[in-house]
Amino acid sequence: MILSRIIARRRIAAGRQPGFIAAWGPVLADIAIIAALLAVLWQPILTAIYVAHLPLYGTILVLLFTIYLPFQIVVVISTIWAVKSRWIEEDSK
Repeated sequence: MILSRIIARRRIAAGRQPGFIAAWGPVLADIAIIAALLAVLWQPILTAIYVAHLPLYGTILVLLFTIYLPFQIVVVISTIWAVKSRWIEEDSK
């Protein structure tokens, strides 16, 4: 999210339109970064769930808010910036 946003904002400000790989490469990097971060956090989160003896719905909510939603937010925002950087405005006459 951070990498693709920074690169896209610079490209938009400079008026450059990147190619497909140049626009979507930072999105893949953001996905890899968040996936690695969540992989590191996976075991501590599971340990906390086991120690707390959460019921099924509690476990689902914890995993939803600590794993699923952060991943989805990063992917969506990165995708939005990739699309913005490739956007071509047409002049309406």
